[in-house]
Amino acid sequence: MDESQTSAQQIIGARIRERREAAGISQAELARRVYVSRQTVGNWEAGRTLADVQSLVLLAQVFETTVDDLIGERGSRAVRPAAEDRHTLARLLASAGTLLALGLLIVMVAYLLSPLRGSSPEADVLRIALLVIALACELVLGFRALPRLRSFMRSHGLENAIAAAAYLEGRDPTEPPPGDFLFRWLIPYWKVWLVALVAAAFLAAALYLGALA
Repeated sequence: MDESQTSAQQIIGARIRERREAAGISQAELARRVYVSRQTVGNWEAGRTLADVQSLVLLAQVFETTVDDLIGERGSRAVRPAAEDRHTLARLLASAGTLLALGLLIVMVAYLLSPLRGSSPEADVLRIALLVIALACELVLGFRALPRLRSFMRSHGLENAIAAAAYLEGRDPTEPPPGDFLFRWLIPYWKVWLVALVAAAFLAAALYLGALA
């Protein structure tokens, strides 16, 4: 993790600890009031992790102050790299997802045009052009978008999709994820969901083409 990010964690963590001790609140009590674990509060105060925006709002309410006053001017300047990193991860994920979805959509369209194959030169040219565009999307995905995403995740210690989702939400990636549907069933098995979605789409297209025949 870079120096500016570590600085943000240390600055804000120290201010949280000072406010908590001044208010005479234990880590466990503070954790209960901001809906996190005691370990999370300990990580904040030790500078190991950075509190997300929602948690900062709740902390400010507990301490009867504002977020700006809680984190201070130095903390406000130092926390910007964390927000920028989350934005970068969101952009990389969106780019990879867009390329993947676009490639699959174009392949699907070309598949739907398969009954027109040989019926006219224009239809054949269109189908070949669509397949070339789909191939280009997947090449950009495989040789540019995914390597950049993997590089970012490695540099930030994000080992898998669950850790990346936790990072985007401002959670501590080392803590157990929430037990909701998103973290329990959707994100861990995103590849299975993707394969099922593609298979369902091609099955629906096959049935549609069979009905037209």
